[in-house]
Amino acid sequence: MRHQWNQISATYQARHQITTQDIHYGPWSPSERELHLLGNIQGQRVLELGCGGGQCCISFARKGAYVVGLDVSDAQLTFARALAAREKVTVEFIQGSAECLTQWPEGSWDLVFSIYTFQYIEQIEHCLAECYRVLRPGGQLIFSLDHPLRACFFDAEDDELALYPVRSYFDNAPLSWIFPETQVMLQARHYTIAQWLDLLQAQGFRLQRLVEPPPPAALLDEFWPLDSAYASLRHIPQTIIFVAIKT
Repeated sequence: MRHQWNQISATYQARHQITTQDIHYGPWSPSERELHLLGNIQGQRVLELGCGGGQCCISFARKGAYVVGLDVSDAQLTFARALAAREKVTVEFIQGSAECLTQWPEGSWDLVFSIYTFQYIEQIEHCLAECYRVLRPGGQLIFSLDHPLRACFFDAEDDELALYPVRSYFDNAPLSWIFPETQVMLQARHYTIAQWLDLLQAQGFRLQRLVEPPPPAALLDEFWPLDSAYASLRHIPQTIIFVAIKT
């Protein structure tokens, strides 16, 4: 995965043009300004896993948090460091795996935050166990994913979305696809919502909120206009956000 993201980093950043003006939850979700999931984070210690280009880290720092961003991709971190320097924001960026957070002691973070990353992690149980360990009691884990229902509409043979379910929601086989404008193959793990809840509970987390935000209307109009053949895809959730607490 490190090699793949090093290859697609430039294309990904150019394609998504992620803002640093607000904390985001992925391309198909409204931002924190609308969702209000975080509350006051001034003075909190925030660890972002899979920080990518560092945009959320920069926004966290602007809101008064001490923040560290960790990512597996050297290219993504190079972009993140340059962006933080350009915007005159102090953030520490570290190359590493979300499955191994041994550089931090138990109870050292108030918030572990991750956007569209956990679906790429092979040993998710190890990752969640590490998240639990490094959080203080009462600390939060907040992460977003492609909504598991989306997988039902992905046609792996044609490498595109279908107009009707072509894959079982209960199929845990990984999904593979070519990242747009590249020849790089990516692979994501698929779990049902119930399986995600079981994974969290097994590590000691208690779910506080489960958020399925409606996608921004402008994005739906861009990709699936009402008069297009794909308009029916507007009716399914695209993003899911888990808000869990260390008990």
